[in-house]
Amino acid sequence: MLGRWFPNRQARPLASQGLARVSILLCLLLSCSLGGCYWLKYEKLMHTHIQLMSAMTDKMNRLWEDNDPLTPAMMNEFLYPLERARDFSRIVAQRYADRPSLTAFNQLLDLYQSLVTEADRLRVQPGSLDHFRSQTQAVRDQAARVEALLDSE
Repeated sequence: MLGRWFPNRQARPLASQGLARVSILLCLLLSCSLGGCYWLKYEKLMHTHIQLMSAMTDKMNRLWEDNDPLTPAMMNEFLYPLERARDFSRIVAQRYADRPSLTAFNQLLDLYQSLVTEADRLRVQPGSLDHFRSQTQAVRDQAARVEALLDSE
C-alpha cells in the first residue's frame, strides 16, 4: 500500500478542465432558464393561445352546425385552453400589464368563456343558435384585434 506518503497517487484533472466544465454547465443552465421565461416568448405564446382558442371556437361552431351532440367531456376540452390562457395572462401581467395586447387578450378570454358557457347552456337546454353565432363572431373579431395589436407592438 502506498499510504499517506503518496497523496498524488491518483490522476487528477487539470484545473483548466474543471473550469471549462463549470463554464459549460453554467452556460447550459442559463440558456435553459432563459428559454422557459414567459416574457421572452410573450408574442409567440400569445399567438399560440389565440390560435388554440380560435380552433376550439371553430370546432364548437362546426359541432352545433352539424347537429352533433356536445358531451361533458367536450366541455372540459373547450375549457382547458381557457384555463391555460388565463394562467399565461396572470403570469405575464407582472411584466406586461401596460400592453394593449394583453388587455385585448383578457377581453378575448372573457368572450371565449361566455361562448363556452353558452355552448354548455345549449347542450343542456337546446334552443336557437343565434346568440351562439353572434358570440362566435365576437370571439373571432377580438382574436383578430389581438393579433393586430401584437403585430403593431
